[in-house]
Amino acid sequence: MMAILLKRVCVLFLLLTSLAQANAQLSRLRADGTRIVNEAGQEVILKGVGLGGWLLQEGYMMNPSGGGTQGSFKKRLYDQGQTEAQVEAFYQAWRDNFITQADINWIADQGFNCVRIPMHYDLFLTPAQRTVRHNVIRNGNNYQTYVNSLTTWYNNNELFVDPNLEGFRTLENCLNWCAARGMYVIVDLHAAPGGQGKDWNIADLLVENDLWNRAIFQNMTVRLWEKIVSRYINNNTVAFWDLINEPNGVPQNQMIHSLKNRLVNSIRGLGDTHLIMIEGNGFGNNYDYLEPFTFDNRSNLVYNAHRYWIPPGDDNIRDGNPNQINRLINLVEFRTRHNVPVWVGETGEDSDEWLRQNVDKLNANRIGYCHWTYKRTSETPNAALRRIIGPPYLTSGVSAMNGVLNNIKFANTVVNNGPLAAVDPRRQPLSTVCSGAYATVPATIQAEGFCAAQGIQVDATTDAGGGQYVGWTEVGDWLGYRINVPAAGTYTIAYRVASQNGGGSLRLERFGGSAQYGTLSIPATGGWQSWQTLSHTVQLPAGQQEIGIAVTGAGFNLNWIRVVGDNNNPTPTAPIGQTIWLRGTNGQYVSSENGTQAMHCTRPAADAWEHFTVIDAGGGKIALQGMSKYVSSENGVQAMTCSRATIGDWERFDWIVNADNTISLRGNNGMYVSSENGEQAMNCNRPTVQGWEVFNWGVVGVARMAAAAHVPGEIQATEQELSVYPNPSAGQITLKVGKPSLIEIRSVADGSTVFTGEVKETTQVKNLPAGIYTVTLKEGNRTRVRRIVVAP
Repeated sequence: MMAILLKRVCVLFLLLTSLAQANAQLSRLRADGTRIVNEAGQEVILKGVGLGGWLLQEGYMMNPSGGGTQGSFKKRLYDQGQTEAQVEAFYQAWRDNFITQADINWIADQGFNCVRIPMHYDLFLTPAQRTVRHNVIRNGNNYQTYVNSLTTWYNNNELFVDPNLEGFRTLENCLNWCAARGMYVIVDLHAAPGGQGKDWNIADLLVENDLWNRAIFQNMTVRLWEKIVSRYINNNTVAFWDLINEPNGVPQNQMIHSLKNRLVNSIRGLGDTHLIMIEGNGFGNNYDYLEPFTFDNRSNLVYNAHRYWIPPGDDNIRDGNPNQINRLINLVEFRTRHNVPVWVGETGEDSDEWLRQNVDKLNANRIGYCHWTYKRTSETPNAALRRIIGPPYLTSGVSAMNGVLNNIKFANTVVNNGPLAAVDPRRQPLSTVCSGAYATVPATIQAEGFCAAQGIQVDATTDAGGGQYVGWTEVGDWLGYRINVPAAGTYTIAYRVASQNGGGSLRLERFGGSAQYGTLSIPATGGWQSWQTLSHTVQLPAGQQEIGIAVTGAGFNLNWIRVVGDNNNPTPTAPIGQTIWLRGTNGQYVSSENGTQAMHCTRPAADAWEHFTVIDAGGGKIALQGMSKYVSSENGVQAMTCSRATIGDWERFDWIVNADNTISLRGNNGMYVSSENGEQAMNCNRPTVQGWEVFNWGVVGVARMAAAAHVPGEIQATEQELSVYPNPSAGQITLKVGKPSLIEIRSVADGSTVFTGEVKETTQVKNLPAGIYTVTLKEGNRTRVRRIVVAP
């Protein structure tokens, strides 16, 4: 008995020691340039999980078919006869069961080092004050009464003064549980007083955007943060304060800046030194007029991005607005340009393959992230880390209350293994940089001769020629190779593969996924060393480039690939003798500047200085003549000009047609022309083609049609919502949507509908006659528009 007792004492001592050590590891975080560091100056990359659904219920998390706001759930219970006390008791039990120490322990055991706690401001009201808010849920006509009551309570200093408020209790529990496991906490005001946008679910709105319309709600927000910060000013478990989650549909970013600048000043006025996270408009992604230099107190700021439903290839294409930072390239460049840390406060709700590549990109760029979400309800596996088994669903009302409270308990939830593996915080950063020599096509490339790779292994092969092969492939693995393609056109890609059981598949793409060239299924070949050669034909652009092979179906080995050109490949044909315009991916036109200064890509319309005649410069090269002078690459050593009287080597360019019919220009120095996104003078010094090295073009005359295409007052679709390219086009366009949406295309000339239908991801529309068209995305009562031009 004594031995057993001594063993238990030792176990308890070790447990307490480990908890004390974990807690001791936490120190105050601060910004050090672009990094987040602890007190010892060591970089801390926060990889965490959002505790969505705990203190604020969002409809889709309660029922995958959609459920509405938290207020709508409460109203359903009221309407079915539940009293205020019964509804309050249910929500108390919900909070007590949804997140406990057991949940935090499991999150820590997976390797995550932080959680983000999304809070509802109404938990910082007293039960009596919350009842007045609930009267608005019962009857919207009571809204002004609620506003008047808040004003009275604020003026009488009766808000947020009780130290035992439910908001403080739950936050305190979370901080203590996380401290015991050495985890940081991001304190997130997810539902702000008055509502910070137009999305009803994320903020449990009573009225849209009223935070920005009424002084009382702004005053309340400041006072609430002052109370929270004062209480936890010395608590190093707090990583940073997330002031207001996902402002959206706010008419002007200056409105957001005004309140957030006030909040930062108030917090710093208390003497607090915690990091403060800024979230911009557009669901936390747009920072026009919210850059660090616009704040009075600029120290220890962190900038947020929320990354959802971004096609992997789009991460390599700059958004035309450098302050729109949900694309990875914009996020990284914003960090560098402003010398501030960035953090992805939410990301998730996608396929396992998307989640994996997303986390690998963030790891490679040393950017922390928070997976949304920890657990939610559905009948089948979902993108959360754990699944609450449903039905019953809270949308069923009173009949579901007991079942729901039982199912949300940690012991009754199940792990979603796919998402958990995809966002594993222990996976090491991987190189996404391709380097090495280019193989000139036609070429046979050994599979193990990759320039970059993820998740693959190599071993010796018994195939003819010996050497090594790539094997043990899994979904999400990829390989990168460098090739030099002599001319754009059709190419046959052959793969030497072996598979015991078949069922594997691969996708050939531009390295990084910005363009997809083709897919191939791998059948059973009779064994892991029984080799067959399979092939498909694809369209490749010309020039030095990186290609990638993405594993989309596991279970095959790869020995080599062979790239062979079609003898009928046409030489890329430039529009010799025609006068054209060039437009960068920032939507602006290239200007010769009349030869008086360096060239820029900043003109909103194509006038005389933006017209260039394409000249045959011999040897398959072209020259561009603007205002009777020739464009010069300046050999890449200084900004480009249009001031040369004759054509020399620096005035000769390769006209390269890309896979999407855009073009790139390669100088005689082997480097590509860059628009520099219009942020500085153009240069010819890029080794590869990415977003800024791509140009749309057209014969002069079409540009004027494009300039006339926009109609004031229309709400333009963002690139994430709806992308249409090329624009202008020659009659064929590709539509890409962020999520399944109803799309309608109408002719501006006569109003006729030329296309209507649901687009789930991408689709092509062909044979459009010349003219101007509206492309409308419809989602319930919400519409977003893009306009396109089809050239004659």
